[in-house]
Amino acid sequence: MLDPRRAVSLYEQAWQDGVTFAAFKLGQLYEYGVRGKGAASPALQPDPAKAWFWYREGADASEPNALARLGERDDSAVIAATDVKRRDAILLDAFRYYAAAAERAHDEDWPDEAWKDWRYRRATLARLLARENMMQQVADAYTSVRERWQSGRPTFIERLRTWLLAGKE
Repeated sequence: MLDPRRAVSLYEQAWQDGVTFAAFKLGQLYEYGVRGKGAASPALQPDPAKAWFWYREGADASEPNALARLGERDDSAVIAATDVKRRDAILLDAFRYYAAAAERAHDEDWPDEAWKDWRYRRATLARLLARENMMQQVADAYTSVRERWQSGRPTFIERLRTWLLAGKE
C-alpha cells in the first residue's frame, strides 16, 4: 500500500457513499496498521479503538465480514473468561455474530465457499452451547438473528437482474 492515509480517505468516502464493505476494510486497516517503507512511505499505526468502531459500523450496516469479525473477537475473548456463565454468554454472542454473518452472506447470494467457515463455526458453537444445556437459548438467538438480519432487501442477484433489465429499456 503506497499511501495508507489516502486509502483511509477513500474507504471513508466509500462508506459515506453507502459501500458497507468499506467499514470492514477500515476496521482491518486500523486493526493491523500499515508499515511504512522508508521516509517516502507513510505508516498507519494500529488503532484498536478505531478498528472496533469501524467493525461495529459495518456490522450495524449488515456487512457480513464485519459481523464475522465481531464473532471472531468474542471467540478469542472466551479464553479470558474464568466464570462458566460468562464464558457461555460470550459463546452465545459469538454464535449470534456468526449466524448473522452467514444469514447476510446467504441473502446476498455469496458463493458458499466464501462463508463456509462461518457456518461451521456457528454449528460448532451451537453444539458447545447445547452441551451446556443452552439449546433453547441457541434456538432463540438464531430466531432473533433471522428476524433481524433478513431485511427483505433484494439479493445481489435480484439487484443485478434489475440493473440488467433497466439497461435494456
